[in-house]
Amino acid sequence: MVHRGDRLFAAVALLPSVALVLMLIAVPAIAIFALSVQEVSLGRASGTFVGLANFRAVLASPDFYTALINTFIWVVGNVVFEMALGLGLALLLQQGFRFRSLARAVILAPYLLPTIVAVLVWRYMFDDIVGIVNRGLMVVGLIERPLQWLTSPRMAMFSVILVSTWKFAPFVVIALLGILQAIPLDQYDAAKLDGANAFGRFLHITLPHILPVFLLTALLRTIWSFHKFDIIYLLTGGGPIDATTTLPILVYFKAFHDFDVGGAAAVALIMLALILACLGVYFALLRRSERRL
Repeated sequence: MVHRGDRLFAAVALLPSVALVLMLIAVPAIAIFALSVQEVSLGRASGTFVGLANFRAVLASPDFYTALINTFIWVVGNVVFEMALGLGLALLLQQGFRFRSLARAVILAPYLLPTIVAVLVWRYMFDDIVGIVNRGLMVVGLIERPLQWLTSPRMAMFSVILVSTWKFAPFVVIALLGILQAIPLDQYDAAKLDGANAFGRFLHITLPHILPVFLLTALLRTIWSFHKFDIIYLLTGGGPIDATTTLPILVYFKAFHDFDVGGAAAVALIMLALILACLGVYFALLRRSERRL
């Protein structure tokens, strides 16, 4: 039985954490909302109150919907490729084979690299003339002439998703490998005795154990990909011809190119609403998976 004094102590103990959350999340959100209802230029502390005019202007702009579609492609591409690759690598590393420790170090290495280093390496590898990617594909006969990985509107989004998958799939490996190692081995032994094949063991033993962590990792990667700025900006700068301009890139352009701080704040709040919607979907999926278990 929980006593009243215990509840009071718990509430007091949580106050510093609540205050920190309010300071880091609520205060900036309120400040951004205040900017979104004003006509504010860069370098000015305040502006003229315009109500919802910034939101109407943003929602009436074709650039916003181009960035929204690009963001959807970027997020879905990242999450699907990273989760699929991460799950496959985690299952591979769970198996016992020679040089497994070395394989783990090689697979996890990209996640430890600074983003700027990884991006500079990939920009050189994607180069139309001296890039090793085009050279390798031409040597094996897959292409006849160099591909414009970062300068073609048709290839640019795929290229940045490829780099992001290479960089952050190891995070998925780390998350899933930990829960895979916690699954009791006797369950697999019992399933083998019952005649279950590898797919059956994965479907009925592995998947139920890793599903909550899998969904949480997918949620984290969705949120982080949604507001990811550096990889796209450093690789393509949002181009070519807005082919990789996502919502975070649009916020940057509005604030520091167009000097429209109010419009940038409006886009940022719309992004926040979309992220909260993702959270709602995640909690619904989590409750459903818990009921099945």
